[in-house]
Amino acid sequence: MKFTDLNLSEPLLAGLRDVRFIEPTPVQKQAIPIVLEGKDLIGVAQTGTGKTGAFVIPIMERVLQTKRDGVKALILSPTRELATQIDQEIFAIGYHAGITSATVIGGSDFSVQAKALKAGVDIIVATPGRLIDQHKVVNIDFSKLEFFVLDEADRMLDMGFLPDMKKIISWMPQKRQTLLFSATMPPEIQKLAGSIMKNPDSVEIERSKPSGQVEQRSYSLRSNQKIPLVKGIFDQLEWESCIIFTSTKKGTDELQRLLKKEGIKAASIHGDRSQDERNKALNAFKNGQVPVIVATDVLARGIDIKGVSIIINYDVPNNSDDYVHRIGRTGRYDKSGIAITFVTKRDSRTFKDISNIKGNKINSIDVPDKFKNPEEFSWKDGFSAGKRAPQPKAEKEEAKSDQKPRDNKETSAESKPKKNPSRKSNKRGKSAKTEDTKRENKQTDDNRQKKSPNRNDRSSGAVQKTGPSKSDPKEAPKSSEPKKKAAAKKEPAIVLPVIEQAVERNKRARKPAKGVWGIIKSFIPKL
Repeated sequence: MKFTDLNLSEPLLAGLRDVRFIEPTPVQKQAIPIVLEGKDLIGVAQTGTGKTGAFVIPIMERVLQTKRDGVKALILSPTRELATQIDQEIFAIGYHAGITSATVIGGSDFSVQAKALKAGVDIIVATPGRLIDQHKVVNIDFSKLEFFVLDEADRMLDMGFLPDMKKIISWMPQKRQTLLFSATMPPEIQKLAGSIMKNPDSVEIERSKPSGQVEQRSYSLRSNQKIPLVKGIFDQLEWESCIIFTSTKKGTDELQRLLKKEGIKAASIHGDRSQDERNKALNAFKNGQVPVIVATDVLARGIDIKGVSIIINYDVPNNSDDYVHRIGRTGRYDKSGIAITFVTKRDSRTFKDISNIKGNKINSIDVPDKFKNPEEFSWKDGFSAGKRAPQPKAEKEEAKSDQKPRDNKETSAESKPKKNPSRKSNKRGKSAKTEDTKRENKQTDDNRQKKSPNRNDRSSGAVQKTGPSKSDPKEAPKSSEPKKKAAAKKEPAIVLPVIEQAVERNKRARKPAKGVWGIIKSFIPKL
């Protein structure tokens, strides 16, 4: 099935092609036809299944078929980020259709929002608190409203928005189409749905269950082992982006500072940050400028960030639903992901409920008490004292080059006197033999001074051991000297004619003396 089979208008199909939406997701296949028929709908679907499109697309189609003389649709969202994301999707898909929308959220310019509301828009996407504040000032006209959407209804219930939701619903006409989407259906939401909806149809897709595309692990550890383990995970895995969830706003900022101190570039986002700060941090993360973002559950619900490689629950979520939403930020759109949870003794009881999610599998690992060095961690093999993480390729190449001699010419020059070719030696006089012995001893001393630290590495062409050294105190001179003398008797070094002439010439030369007498003496031939 494709979007072209849903009898949508051509402007909307053009917008869907722009965002490369070709085939609807399972929740969209079931929900869109129901909404197009004008029925109320309860949608239960896990995050990342495309439920935003399940209500945005049919509502825009219905708006195009009505008389556009006021606000036609209101979409309520629990967080600013989710509301902004919904508005962006409306803009992208409805661009060719000329659909207008406005976001009414906290942290943004109040007067700009009021101006947009007075000018008139087709769709309002809002958070409950700011919408109530704007209604007090602008007195928004909802008399023409035909479509009402509650997105992430269970989350709004958790955040204490139930009284606000009831107040906003009281402003709307009784005759309207109501859509309610939620990942879970607690009794309070079921009761609310029964009071504001008329014979709703229901769509349920994999209710509150983690995606099978996500590899889940938990590490039982102490609090002071969390940062070393984070570093070890980053060193061991190939990843592009990571979201680290904490339970408190203060903990978010503290963790960001700790990560920066350890050389990990990170941003943070939570409810106490201004909207500009939140937008800046989120955009930097989405654009890849910052690979790690530390957040509270403000990012856990409905935020569509593509290509998140790793989710780390630095603090255990409060319940299994929050856990599902958190790890749902990775493994989206048929892509694989990794979700890791740190479990301390204090969190063990809460995590037990999470680990008992039906049909879910979490690989649980105990961190040794002695673990404190990231290099002792291995994603594949676990923990091993003293075990080092694999070196990056560049470091391996550098290590190999350090084992090789720096100057090939120098090495060959040092090795050459040690290699005595089996040739017949020329007849030499007693003086020549004496001079050759001195030269050989001198060459041996030079070799001792020029030895590299890796002299035992014969395969690299390094000079082999010729005698004792300071680094090898146990090495006795007896093992090397007899071998040298034996080699000298069997294979005497060859003395070329040029060398013999130079030796005789030097013997006749007079050593220079100092002063005027030295100059005069140099002109007197030696007898």
